[in-house]
Amino acid sequence: MRGENTQRMVLLETLRLAVPMHMAELRPLEPSHRAEIASRCATVIGSHGDALQFGGKHCREAFNALARGLAAAALTVPGGVDFLGAHWCTDPWCRAKNRFDHADDEPPTTTQQTDIPAQRPFEDVIRDLADYLNTTGDAA
Repeated sequence: MRGENTQRMVLLETLRLAVPMHMAELRPLEPSHRAEIASRCATVIGSHGDALQFGGKHCREAFNALARGLAAAALTVPGGVDFLGAHWCTDPWCRAKNRFDHADDEPPTTTQQTDIPAQRPFEDVIRDLADYLNTTGDAA
């Protein structure tokens, strides 16, 4: 257990250094290009992510893909990204604990107004659920 904690701490601290460096490099790119980079990095991590945990000849490639993918996503996704308790976003001075702290800062993703249906009375929801369970035979 202690070795896993040390390994996690080393990974997190090296990401805290590497992700902002990749962000500086990727910042001038178009969001669509950054999204493509993040997708390619996810493919590398999917193929060689175990090297981050166990070592091996793909460890450097996997680490760089993780750092670059996090950087690309942090610059593209509203609110940034979180990983291992760390947070990266477009604001280099951000002190948010996670991406959800940005919920009120992000502009709406659409200008189209949508009507929110009125909340159904609790009794109606329970009755519909009971009817469903009785018709499917899953009632307790």
